[in-house]
Amino acid sequence: MGAAKIALEMRPSGSIRAVIQGLVDEAGAYVIVSSAASVSASSLDRRCEAMRSALSDVDGADRLHLDFYDQTRLATAVRQHPGIIAWVRQKVGRSLPGWQPFGAWCGGVEGVDAEYLLDGALRLHLGRRMEEPARSVADAIDELRDELRQPGRVVRLVGLSGVGKTRFVQALFDDRVGSRALPRSLAVYTNLADDPDPQPVGMASDLLAHQMPVVLVVDNCPPDLHRRLSEQCTKSGSTVSVLTVEYDVRDELPENTQVVTLTTASPDLIEKLLSRRFPHLSSVDSRTIADASGGNARIAVTLADTVERTGTVAGLSGGELFDRLFWQRAAPDEGLRRAAQVCALVYSFDGEGTEPGGELARLAELAEMSVLTIHRHVGGLVRRDLVQKRSVWRAVLPHALANHLAGRALEEIPLSMIERLLVTDGTERLARSFSRRLSFLHRHPKAVELAKRWLAPDGLLGKIEDLDEFGVKRAMFTNIAPVCMEATLAALERVERERSPDDAAKTWLKHRGLLCSLAYEPEFFERCARLLVQAAVSIKEHNHSNDPRGAFVSLFAPSLSGTHAPLEQRLRVIESLLKESEKSRQSLGISALDKVLETYCHAFQQFQFGARSRDYGYQPRDGAEVVGWYIAVLAFIERLVLKEGVLAGELRDLLANRFRGLWSIEGLRDELGRVMRQFAADGFWCAGWFACRQTMKFDKEQMTPEVVSLLAALDSDLKPSDLLGQVRAVVLGDRTGSFYLDDLEDDDTAESSSSRLDALACHLAGQVLASDTALAKLLPDLLRGGIRVWAFGRGMARVSTVPRETWGRLVQGFEQVDVAHRDAQIFRGFLAELWERDRQFAQDLLDSALDEPTLQTFLPSLHSAVEFDERGIARLKRALNMGLVPVRMFLSLAFGRATDHLAGRDLKDLVLILADQPDGFDVALEILHMRLHSDQSAQREHVPELLE
Repeated sequence: MGAAKIALEMRPSGSIRAVIQGLVDEAGAYVIVSSAASVSASSLDRRCEAMRSALSDVDGADRLHLDFYDQTRLATAVRQHPGIIAWVRQKVGRSLPGWQPFGAWCGGVEGVDAEYLLDGALRLHLGRRMEEPARSVADAIDELRDELRQPGRVVRLVGLSGVGKTRFVQALFDDRVGSRALPRSLAVYTNLADDPDPQPVGMASDLLAHQMPVVLVVDNCPPDLHRRLSEQCTKSGSTVSVLTVEYDVRDELPENTQVVTLTTASPDLIEKLLSRRFPHLSSVDSRTIADASGGNARIAVTLADTVERTGTVAGLSGGELFDRLFWQRAAPDEGLRRAAQVCALVYSFDGEGTEPGGELARLAELAEMSVLTIHRHVGGLVRRDLVQKRSVWRAVLPHALANHLAGRALEEIPLSMIERLLVTDGTERLARSFSRRLSFLHRHPKAVELAKRWLAPDGLLGKIEDLDEFGVKRAMFTNIAPVCMEATLAALERVERERSPDDAAKTWLKHRGLLCSLAYEPEFFERCARLLVQAAVSIKEHNHSNDPRGAFVSLFAPSLSGTHAPLEQRLRVIESLLKESEKSRQSLGISALDKVLETYCHAFQQFQFGARSRDYGYQPRDGAEVVGWYIAVLAFIERLVLKEGVLAGELRDLLANRFRGLWSIEGLRDELGRVMRQFAADGFWCAGWFACRQTMKFDKEQMTPEVVSLLAALDSDLKPSDLLGQVRAVVLGDRTGSFYLDDLEDDDTAESSSSRLDALACHLAGQVLASDTALAKLLPDLLRGGIRVWAFGRGMARVSTVPRETWGRLVQGFEQVDVAHRDAQIFRGFLAELWERDRQFAQDLLDSALDEPTLQTFLPSLHSAVEFDERGIARLKRALNMGLVPVRMFLSLAFGRATDHLAGRDLKDLVLILADQPDGFDVALEILHMRLHSDQSAQREHVPELLE
């Protein structure tokens, strides 16, 4: 309906004009008007006419939409919109405790009509682990609205206290923000701190029972309540979507929850907020408070609220600003300060358990006060909004304040006492909570001192390899890593000296995310990269979620890399890997170089690291820096390929694979074209030429005529100009498409591009056979396979005047090819052609293959190229009995309908013999399965022998 619907009961004695004006001022939206009771149609018409007449002189009445109902129809309409029910109950003094319709939920002095200030900063992360870069509110708010508009959806909005979460929720229903505001009539809101009655689960149950469409908003919602609401409201037929708000998201959430994280605002937005809410503040005051708030609106507003109208905060130190926030307008209280300081030492604590040895008792001992006294002070901090509570748990918030207070506590209380009460003799939960607070204090000397002590070889966390997998010490190590990065990295490096290479690699694998965070600093980049390389080459089995290769390679992206290591430093690491003799290290170097050439980057990791200032790593500032990056990489590849001969084939093809993206970069094309021509100078370069054709095919429409001309010139220089080049492009390439061969094809009568290319391959075979020089140069590559080598083999058999000699030459060449790279496709094509021309000769060649050591292994594959018969079955049985062919090679008989025309008894005999071989049962089963499948597809009767 677009806006909040309001039910209004008109009474005869009321002032119609005053009522309308009130509605415009208060809601300015959609009005449902009813009579006090059912009345005649003529009476209702008179009242409607009076209402319309009254509208004519009401300011803003054009914003209203009027519907006239009698009492019965009004009640039905109201029940369909829970927001109206909440509003009506509120107006008649029968509101549900803690429940509100749409309104100024965030409190403060601003009303519901206050403008929502949009921030140019990127503040919203839509994703459980913040893997995607942050987005602006303006960019993402409609996407979130669309999610909530669908019944049964669950969204969790998280962010530190004071960043404006509740105000953002309010903006979801504001049609002045974005383009698809949620209807206000669907909003039902509660803050758990208001002790709502009924509780949210009960309210959701009622709404579901009445099938009411609603967006249920629960503020300050703990994880367990969120989970219960999610389970309840995502069931089939649900009419309720849920939005819960909380300050953190450490606990596991249901998979059907969309997590949205709202981060701190920009200083500019905070300054605008202060200027609007506190017009008496000078611009200097506003900017000072905005900078000190760290983007936290609550800190900023609280600080500004303590300033007298005639006062100023210009020139005050950070400590004084925090004092203003802490004391507000109350007189200083030393006990309250000490209680806040010790409570801030931990991220959270049990604020209700008063038993000896409990968390509150330990904090009380640090503060030199009784448990009841510190409990009272915590209550006072809660009332000041400086401590938040969730069930029994308490936390000093916002964290900017907590970090400041914790720093003072470290200065005033002996470290030995803190360590004893919170770690050595404390609970595991309290120790972890303390380490998490330390993660924000990397600038504090005492925190650094403690971290170094723990990370020393004989320290609490010094033996990384012995840390429990998911326990407290592992969490503590991760928490304090930002406090002293040098000591953390040194501790990780020590594992190499104290454990076997495999054990060390497993340890580094567990901490690959931490190593990426440490690599943010150029001074640590190469050391972290080395450990990630060791992990990657030592771990034999990788999977997508547990792959150290991905962590290592992510550090080399042009953007979103999470490191500020300069390009020269990154290329130095890559070069050392490419020049290694070990294949796995070379492969890792190639993957990293491929990442350097990436033109569209994805984030691999989270970028937060304690309280250290972080961004996404190096980002080119402008187009010139982008071009400079890739030109440097091109020069690097050119040097390795042309001057040093390092993995020349692999690096050339790597560049070809990235050509399309690189060609799109304005300012890079001339240099890219020059390098491509250099790489093709010594002979036809199939991958490079294909990259040009592919780019022309898919991107031509987006190019200017000048760019198209440049690409066409490069294509002309790279295309095959002789017989060898044409064979490498058509026969030996690995591309199935034909669009890049249009100017080579001369057979336009074929029915498909594939058949045209096969015909071209046959034609080229005749030309090659006519040239001993060409055949000698191409034969080693032909015997390693290629996309149309089979068709080339058919062409050789078709045009050869001495096919036995040609076959013999192929066999001799096969002997010269490394066993691991042999491919029998050319023999299969040769046999397929002969089978149609001279079947007896083809049988003789297959008989001879049984005695050729280089062809014995490929016997099943060779037979799958011709029609099976009894002679072929006998030949294969003999090969099996003699142990000449590995059983796995018989899998080729399962494909290409190789056994379709084989007699049932013959196939039965072969399958049973295979099944009796070691590791032969699965092979036999696959061959039988494919024959039965083929018979069924062709609607042939299954032969009795196979069924038997």
